[in-house]
Amino acid sequence: MMKRELLPLLIFLVVAPLLLPACRGERDPERPSDAYLLFRDALFDGDAKGVWARTDERTRAHLDEHYARLVEMNEMIERYLPATDHQLARNQAGVVLLDRVSSGEELFLHLFDTTEFPADDQAVFHGSRVQEIQMAEDGDSAIILTRGENEFLLVRQEDEEWYVNLVDSGDFLNPVFAWLENNFEALEQTVEDLIAEELRVRERIIAELMGIEE
Repeated sequence: MMKRELLPLLIFLVVAPLLLPACRGERDPERPSDAYLLFRDALFDGDAKGVWARTDERTRAHLDEHYARLVEMNEMIERYLPATDHQLARNQAGVVLLDRVSSGEELFLHLFDTTEFPADDQAVFHGSRVQEIQMAEDGDSAIILTRGENEFLLVRQEDEEWYVNLVDSGDFLNPVFAWLENNFEALEQTVEDLIAEELRVRERIIAELMGIEE
């Protein structure tokens, strides 16, 4: 059976110590460490749009792909399932999200949730700080290692600013969308079964009309 588990995005983005800001001052997004801190500060503030603003093109494309998957699932439901089952299937598959979102960005903002935010944890404060910056040879990517031993990949884009690549920064996003992949596979199997059953019915009707014994 398809299950819809819309888990809060922040739970997976903040794997333990990642959020509390140090002294903010002026952040320069043309420096990888400051770009990470802008991203982290937005997380701390519960600023979903601010977090989105500091994500890179690959992350945004990844969210667009998940949105496209929802659209594809909705089309499969409308095309292959009986009309009487559409709403139930949309609910079970999580496709009802399309009633609220119309892009990868809106999907991200909808799932962003700070209800589990560890507001005054000093361990989080300490662990959120930058411990090491590992620059790539080409100078266009860098890994930020925090004191909490989390790694974030940052990339420099055409505007010369640095952005966080969440797709390749550990297993942060995959758990958030596991429900979507599972539901897509379940829906695909359901459609295949329906098509196979319809084919068997057609073959049986043709055989009866032509007087062919099984």
